[in-house]
Amino acid sequence: MVRSTTFLFSFALIAVPVGAQQAPPPGQEHIHWQEFKHKIRWKDSLIKTALGASWAEARNSPHEWNRTWAGFGKRAASSYGQRLIKGATELAVSSTVTHEDLRYHKSNQEGAWLRLKYALVRTLWVPRDVGDGNTFAAGRVTGAFVAGQLSRTWMPSRVATFNAGAQNMGLSLSVDAGINVLREFWPKKH
Repeated sequence: MVRSTTFLFSFALIAVPVGAQQAPPPGQEHIHWQEFKHKIRWKDSLIKTALGASWAEARNSPHEWNRTWAGFGKRAASSYGQRLIKGATELAVSSTVTHEDLRYHKSNQEGAWLRLKYALVRTLWVPRDVGDGNTFAAGRVTGAFVAGQLSRTWMPSRVATFNAGAQNMGLSLSVDAGINVLREFWPKKH
C-alpha cells in the first residue's frame, strides 16, 4: 500500500501542470535534453554511481544485499536507477513546466564566503532559461523526491518506507550542494 501510494504521489508531482509557460528561445530547447544525456551517460555519472555504490557497500546498506559482488551490483544499479529517475524528472519539470536552468554557472564574486554562499543557494535557487530572473529549483527538488521514493520499490522492505525515501532526497540535495561548491572553487580551465 505504501509503495503504490508513494508511486502515485510521485507521479502526480511530475504530471500535474503548473500553468502555461513561455517556450524557450530558439536554439535553447535542446539544452535540457543535452544536460539530461550528460547526467546519465558521461564519466561523471559513472563516477557518481561508483562512489554511491562504494559508499553503500562500505556501510553495507542495505545489509540484505550483503557485501558480495552481487550486492555491489545491486547497489550500483540502484544508484544509477535513482540518478536516471532524478534526471528524467528534472528534465520533465524544469524544461516544460518551470523553465529552470539547472546547469551550474560560476559566480563572479570575490571572497570565499560570498562564493560559498552563492554555490549553496544555487542548489535551490536557479536562473530561468526563459526571460530574466531566478526561480525555485522545483525540477531538482522534485527529481530528488521522486527518485528517493520510487527507489523504495526495489529496496528491501525494511527500507521501503516514505521516511527512507525522504532521507534519500535530503542526501541527494546535499550532494548537489557539495558538487556546486566543488564547481565554484575548482580552478578554471584555460
